[in-house]
Amino acid sequence: HGAALHAAVAAADLVVTTYATATRDAEELATITWRRLVLDEAQAVKNSRASAARAVRRIDAEHRVALTGTPVENRLSELWSVMDVLNPGLLGTADRFRERYAVPIERHGSDEAASRLRTITRPYLLRRLKTDPTIIDDLPEKIEITQHYRLTPEQATLYRTVVDDMMEKIEDAQGIQRRGNVLAAMAKLKQ
Repeated sequence: HGAALHAAVAAADLVVTTYATATRDAEELATITWRRLVLDEAQAVKNSRASAARAVRRIDAEHRVALTGTPVENRLSELWSVMDVLNPGLLGTADRFRERYAVPIERHGSDEAASRLRTITRPYLLRRLKTDPTIIDDLPEKIEITQHYRLTPEQATLYRTVVDDMMEKIEDAQGIQRRGNVLAAMAKLKQ
């Protein structure tokens, strides 16, 4: 099976796979030196302990690129995980990253730690905004559909509890800590 894969890859200009297949076939994919590894929807590797992230880390590639619309949703450890797939060791170990950046930024709102992290990651990030006039024509029209739902009394109580808790937490919070609390509350409300 390995010889057939090597022959097929040698004859191809481009190999496309899913995270599920890459996870299942990680052993074989790791035996090939790839010219370039491109991770689309790279938030799939945001949890460094997830099987997809572990599988992709094993792939030997000369160049690595990640594409994602949401590099960080809940915690800075997600940024560490994606960056560690792309540039292993750049942000140190997971524990060191947590100590130097995640805890100071997420818990204490440290602007100094956030600035250091931006300085380190900026050369590796290409970011385009939806408002950029050079890409606005590429985007389809936004479609909004409003649907109204009634919450059960239990859901309404839970919803109110989450909102009240969030308002209490963000009242005195600033910057990234405030945004982190709002995002955490939104995730709870979705659940």
